[in-house]
Amino acid sequence: MTTLSPRRGSILKLIVDGYIATGEPVASSVVASDLNVRVSPATVRNEMVSLEDDGYITRPHSSAGGIPADKGYRFIVEGLESTPNEPAAHDFAAIQAALERRRRDMEEWADAAASIVAGLLKTLAFASAPRADASRIKQLDLLLMQDLTAMLVLILHETTVVKQLIPLESPTTQDELYSVRNRLHGTVAGRTADEITRQIGTSDTGHGLESVVLDSTVSALRERDQSKVSGYNIEGLGRLLGTPELSQDNYGVALTELLDSDDALYDLSEGAPSDGTAVVYIGEEIPRAEFSRCSVIVARYGVPSEASGVVGLIGPTRLAYQRAVPVVETAATLLGDLVTEAYYGYPVSGD
Repeated sequence: MTTLSPRRGSILKLIVDGYIATGEPVASSVVASDLNVRVSPATVRNEMVSLEDDGYITRPHSSAGGIPADKGYRFIVEGLESTPNEPAAHDFAAIQAALERRRRDMEEWADAAASIVAGLLKTLAFASAPRADASRIKQLDLLLMQDLTAMLVLILHETTVVKQLIPLESPTTQDELYSVRNRLHGTVAGRTADEITRQIGTSDTGHGLESVVLDSTVSALRERDQSKVSGYNIEGLGRLLGTPELSQDNYGVALTELLDSDDALYDLSEGAPSDGTAVVYIGEEIPRAEFSRCSVIVARYGVPSEASGVVGLIGPTRLAYQRAVPVVETAATLLGDLVTEAYYGYPVSGD
């Protein structure tokens, strides 16, 4: 962790807090009046010169107030990581209520999480639905579409539905499809594509139509597993682009084009650990130049080795990190409880 003297750290924190609140450079006289220890404006100015020399703040000119640099924001974030930082009670209650309303519909969880985080923090938020590392079948169905066409319907453990049309070699009835489904249930239920393949090799299952259904099932699962992006719900793009820092130089155009592709959010989410702890990227720390004026906070949620998703936000670097980090982590924790309940019938931290 970056170290500063207590006084210099206090001065930097006041500059960061003041700039987050007003968007204006913070003058040494303002800092001096707010410090708990009585220090003259001249002393504060000298400390601000040192902070500028070390890359923590910038100043438009020598007599101007201080503006936090990326390194200054990073110092504040590192301080949050070293001490417990609980969400405000009203933030927790709002997130809990928003997710509780969608509790029975897993497909709505990502939308609810992105919407409430964006609303609370007045910036862009994103979330992905929980997705298994390797798709595992909960239920298989076969539906007759025409005499020579059936639809394979796979319901996965994360409640995703995968559908695929299967050509039939001869006219088939729905009753015959029911019989095939019932015979294959034990082969596919609870298994991944690799596990189904191994099971086929050790059993007599897999002749005629059964073989066609099994091949289609394995193919559908592998196609899904190889697709790295599962789609993100995004809320609050207008709020993000409306901030002064991002509304200049057509910066928002490049950012919007980037967000049209899920690949950017996928790359930002990859570094999030599985324990629900939020990871914070600030400005130039983000590899993509389009995010150079932004900060990203993202946390992973779910059941390790079963199903997981992410929830996060993108805002200007002038972001209230002390509030934003706990909000994202709380959303991840409560989403994780919902996934655990869906898989095991009980939440991890429910009351």
